[in-house]
Amino acid sequence: MHGLETVVIELANLTQMLFEAASILVVAAGGIAFGYAVFSQRFSGQANKPRQALARFLIVALELQLAADIIATATNPSMEELLKLAAIAVIRTFLNYFLVLEMREESAKKPAASTALKG
Repeated sequence: MHGLETVVIELANLTQMLFEAASILVVAAGGIAFGYAVFSQRFSGQANKPRQALARFLIVALELQLAADIIATATNPSMEELLKLAAIAVIRTFLNYFLVLEMREESAKKPAASTALKG
């Protein structure tokens, strides 16, 4: 391996670890936000607020994990790694899609629910 190639691979590995660490921190922050939303929901009456808070953080964490997987595959582009990345990308894309869809549905229900309470 050439010196420059070694440097690039080491930078890619470091970047991958940073994305993975950021993903872990985002999930942890999401857990804290979820806990806070559960606690505050008791006083506000918004039952879906905790789930929405957690979903927002999970969407970001999924994006960060996908970026880490792309970097890992770029440094070791074997057929097995490419197939794993494709499977992971499809699964995460579906998870992300349904989380966003659920969040949109919940947001759309909010104005209707508050209008129904006022009327």
